[in-house]
Amino acid sequence: GPENMFGRAISEAHYAACLYAGIQISGTNGEVMPGQWEYQVGPCVGIAAADQLSISRYILARVCEDFQVYCTLHPKPITQGDWNGAGCHTNFSTKKMREKGGLDEIKEAIYKLGAKHAQ
Repeated sequence: GPENMFGRAISEAHYAACLYAGIQISGTNGEVMPGQWEYQVGPCVGIAAADQLSISRYILARVCEDFQVYCTLHPKPITQGDWNGAGCHTNFSTKKMREKGGLDEIKEAIYKLGAKHAQ
């Protein structure tokens, strides 16, 4: 309810506005910090992913104007207290990952990424 999920009306208005604009928005969810929301754009291919993300952020700013609130894309806007940070994370897959036996491809990619984790 609203005592727990601050900003749900903004999230839902943003989702609807993105759909109306033709953005391939595929989900939204509340995060740990009160009032912090996440949304997913895609699946998109190539430069369309960046285009759709940029336009969805513009739409978010305009929706927030309607609600008389300010939205920040800062990954950790509240520095006091023990709150999780957030960021732009990207989900991706290759054709081989989606085919039969794809789990081995996924594990290989994870292993390669893990080697660079400390960087």
